[in-house]
Amino acid sequence: MPSDVTPPVTPVPPATPAGDTDKIALHGAPVDLTWNVEDHRLWFVTAEGRIGYADPRGHSNTLFPPAVGVTGRADTLLSWPGHGVWSYVAGESESAFIRCDQDGNYQVRSVNGTSRCRALAIAQDERGSSVIVAPLVDRNLLAFLEPGGIVETSQVYSAGLYGIAVAEQDPTRLWLSSPERQALVTFDMVTGRFSEPISVGAEAQDLAISAAGDVVWVATAGNRLYRYGVHDRRFAQMDIPSPAHRLLVSGDGTLWFASTAGDQIGYVLPGESTASVISTGSRSRPSGLALAGDGDLWVALSGENALQRVSRHRLAVQSGDHQTAEVGQRFPEPLVVKATLLDGTPVARQRIEFSVEAGSAVFENGKPVEIRYTGAGVEDLGVATSSLLKALKEGPCVVTARWTEGDAVASFSRLVVTPERGVADHVRYMSGAGQTVPAGKSFDEPMTVVVEDKNGNPVEGAEVTFKIRGENVATFPGGKDTAKVKSGPDGSVESPVLTAGDKPGVFSVRVWVVKTPVSLLLDQTIE
Repeated sequence: MPSDVTPPVTPVPPATPAGDTDKIALHGAPVDLTWNVEDHRLWFVTAEGRIGYADPRGHSNTLFPPAVGVTGRADTLLSWPGHGVWSYVAGESESAFIRCDQDGNYQVRSVNGTSRCRALAIAQDERGSSVIVAPLVDRNLLAFLEPGGIVETSQVYSAGLYGIAVAEQDPTRLWLSSPERQALVTFDMVTGRFSEPISVGAEAQDLAISAAGDVVWVATAGNRLYRYGVHDRRFAQMDIPSPAHRLLVSGDGTLWFASTAGDQIGYVLPGESTASVISTGSRSRPSGLALAGDGDLWVALSGENALQRVSRHRLAVQSGDHQTAEVGQRFPEPLVVKATLLDGTPVARQRIEFSVEAGSAVFENGKPVEIRYTGAGVEDLGVATSSLLKALKEGPCVVTARWTEGDAVASFSRLVVTPERGVADHVRYMSGAGQTVPAGKSFDEPMTVVVEDKNGNPVEGAEVTFKIRGENVATFPGGKDTAKVKSGPDGSVESPVLTAGDKPGVFSVRVWVVKTPVSLLLDQTIE
């Protein structure tokens, strides 16, 4: 691959802007996206290594032909302040860093050998100079591109490398993922050494890190994200609907991710333990994320050959999910959402529509739809709270909160309606019968039964009677032959301590609930 500057090329004419003002149609399928602070444009790269840019202000865009003599696969793109926009192309026999300027001029910096590169990052070397770092997936090492165009490599790492992340506050420390070892590993740019692996317990792939360097996010091959606290050295796992393809941490600490397989992007708010997702449309295949200078979030759609702006507004679940209620009863807590801008600023006095799907519940107005407004006070700024839901139909209960003016949606998908509990119909034996003890001793285990309705559902609060049959054969506490106990939330009841009398033999304890047709006889033996 040549290392000099290739001649200028004629750009492909701009594509016709999409009808949607938040979407820019492209001439190729973008596989990654970056924001260039120098020309205020969104730059993208295709899998064939063609680089282009789009102007979000005028919705115009240009896609250049690939660099002369450079053929292979590109997966990533990076804006290097002061040095332009760079990608990495893996060819059949050689690979290269490639730079493209706004006139379509390419610079090529060859890398010996061939290897795909999943991600690029900017770090700082021991001299304080910024360099581009590329984890080479197939060669188990790092490639470094210096400002003067010199390419160097690290020592070989014993296991594969994949993702990379570098914090603004700690630019000489690289965070890397090793899918083969299911671990994170760091690399010190000053000493040139890899650390001992930090086990994730899953196939670690894409990475992102907070600006302060205190939180590292790890995407895995499965439907799971991991949040690693650098200071406490602990992982917290988070389930997501489909694997994350790209990760990005915005200035307020929110994690954003793209899911190619799920046709959606997602986010995790600071301090939250669950992820929310936004659909980008069937077969849209989101493949990259970038924050523009005005704070807008853009996503590359490889399935639509387009860039799409994500709404500036965000509606997030604050509380109320993960509840259960019986048919005919109200859920114990209201549903609470918060309306904010992308940077986290709360927005007051916004109309929020709460809507229940499939007739599974109604609000206090007796309808499946309720309108609320976000608060303007210190405590409730940007927060909208629903009335209590009354459960109507057994099964999952899905509620959607929609901020129409902000074009934002939040979903409560973990509400469950359980069957209505009936009245006590019978007691069912669990354990504690058939014990043998010496005369005068207490039996080791309590007698346990469950109170159920006619459908076999547990019944709470039913009074169960334990009655000893026979005179002076045994007693409950206080020397009594009868004990009454109420069933717990799961319908279960344990008898008080049963103490044997002085006469050897077999006796029975009758167990029942008043006005039920079935009782139990539990036999016990005294030696």
